[in-house]
Amino acid sequence: MVGWLGGATPHQPSPRPGYAPRRRRLYTTLHSRRDTPPQEDAIIKLVSFLARRPGMTAEAFLTHWQDVHAPMACDLPGLRGHILNIPIETHSRSDVAQLDVAPFDGIEQLWFDDQAACAAAMASPAGARWRAEAARFIGAQRGFATEEAWQVPLPAGPRPAVKSFTAIRRRDGATPEQFQYAWRVVHGGMAASVPLLRGFVLSGILAEQPRDDIPPLRMALPLDGIAESWCDDMQARRAMVVSPEAQHWFADGATFLGQVKTVLLREAVMIPPAAAIKS
Repeated sequence: MVGWLGGATPHQPSPRPGYAPRRRRLYTTLHSRRDTPPQEDAIIKLVSFLARRPGMTAEAFLTHWQDVHAPMACDLPGLRGHILNIPIETHSRSDVAQLDVAPFDGIEQLWFDDQAACAAAMASPAGARWRAEAARFIGAQRGFATEEAWQVPLPAGPRPAVKSFTAIRRRDGATPEQFQYAWRVVHGGMAASVPLLRGFVLSGILAEQPRDDIPPLRMALPLDGIAESWCDDMQARRAMVVSPEAQHWFADGATFLGQVKTVLLREAVMIPPAAAIKS
């Protein structure tokens, strides 16, 4: 069976103490307060960390990615959104350990209505061409299928200029349910009080999406989630992070985050996703 990204069958990372199957964990937690049963075909977002091929310059990688590879994705049937994320800065925290991730040159995100639509797109002729082209300039990749849970909807109109992206592992000894409650219910609920925060979304990990034609990017696994937040510009972000509300928010995060990797990104929006937009 071919994975959604054209490689091996989607699989779960190796277990660790407190580990539970990804799908059960995500749906048990995200849907536990709903009156209806979980929907297996909820809209999904594919997130891929990309590193350039050896011998290729960063500039050549970005040019090829944006001008050659990305336009080919527009031919994928059922594609609902497509964003290229270009790293600006890497951040670290003194109160939370750094997640071990090999250097990467970009993060690609694609949205599909459901898992079936994603699989069909990757199995299509356009998907085969797109995957084959990727192997020509990507030296290592690590991809995940995720489901979004919006906490602060993005404003209508142009997307804010600066995005913070954090890959997360929970603390050792914490159960998946404990982590998801602390992350999504408590920490996520605090986001609305943070000034100058223009958007905030938590993405739970459904499954890793390996490829058999591109080596995996080195990364400490398993991941427990991805957090993304937006500010209008760097000045607004600097003001946000020193506010009392943000300091309280960050202190709460340190109580349940085990390891994190945070980068500031500039988005190149190829197809605007139908994400949570505040009108």
